[in-house]
Amino acid sequence: MKASAIFTQINRDRYDLLKRYVGDLLLTILMTFFFYQYSPLTEFSSISTSLFLLPFAIIFGLTLSSLLHNSSHDNIKSNLLNRVVGIFCGAWVLYGHANFVMIHSLHHKYSDKEFDPVNPKGMTFLVFVSAPMRYMIQTAKKYLFHIHGKNKDYETIMLMQTIVFHLNLIAKLAMWYTFFGKTLFFLFYLVSLLTNYMIFAHINYACHRDNADGSVEVVNLDHNLFYKVANFFTMGGYYHKSHHINLSIFNPKKYNNKRLLSPLITVEGSSDTYEEFKMNNSSNKVLSYFDLAGIWGHKKEI
Repeated sequence: MKASAIFTQINRDRYDLLKRYVGDLLLTILMTFFFYQYSPLTEFSSISTSLFLLPFAIIFGLTLSSLLHNSSHDNIKSNLLNRVVGIFCGAWVLYGHANFVMIHSLHHKYSDKEFDPVNPKGMTFLVFVSAPMRYMIQTAKKYLFHIHGKNKDYETIMLMQTIVFHLNLIAKLAMWYTFFGKTLFFLFYLVSLLTNYMIFAHINYACHRDNADGSVEVVNLDHNLFYKVANFFTMGGYYHKSHHINLSIFNPKKYNNKRLLSPLITVEGSSDTYEEFKMNNSSNKVLSYFDLAGIWGHKKEI
């Protein structure tokens, strides 16, 4: 099945996610037992080796974000390879390929609106990045209830989905711990995982810009060393405007079209809306102090 069909299937079949979660859990348990028997990387799990691999873990986390993202858009030309890459990347980030497809599809369909699970409006970066899974789960549940109905039957399905989803997170952590061994798990795997979470969060945060009139604009960012290095390893991850305009380009940095000359507005606004927004979000001085948007160039675009 193509990644693009997963979102359609989730909308059509209220049991679809639950079946996928159960299948993932069974496969993860099987792989964990296999790795437990063979312990493939135990002999390499020394602190010196792991520290040497630390920068590669960061690079891997950045590159993995592009592979997972592109697999969700079927941008890897071979259908089989696209599926394999998606499943591997989904297992690496713990929450699975189907979940990423669903969340990312909602992000594009409802950008910066009610059903966008990665809408950062009204948050500082530290608030946004501190609980990305919680926001995604809350919004995804809200959307699924909207599609399938908030009735007793689907509430039971949702409860089972939630339980199996969290069991999957634990099982995948156990699988990777068994595969890597303690040292590589903490100094390579977890570092790459944290890098992946951080880059996804910051791309969504920095590239969806709040304008003075309260509107939200999607922008490309490549104006300083941080963005140039990040765009190299994420294969154009911060060319978010280009990606929203054309979803089928593997590296959106290479997109060149006159449509880029016009602002890409996802939410219309007014001055009154923006003043209310500022009043509601200016009271917490501690959170305002830790707003990293300005430091990392949220106000600029290319």
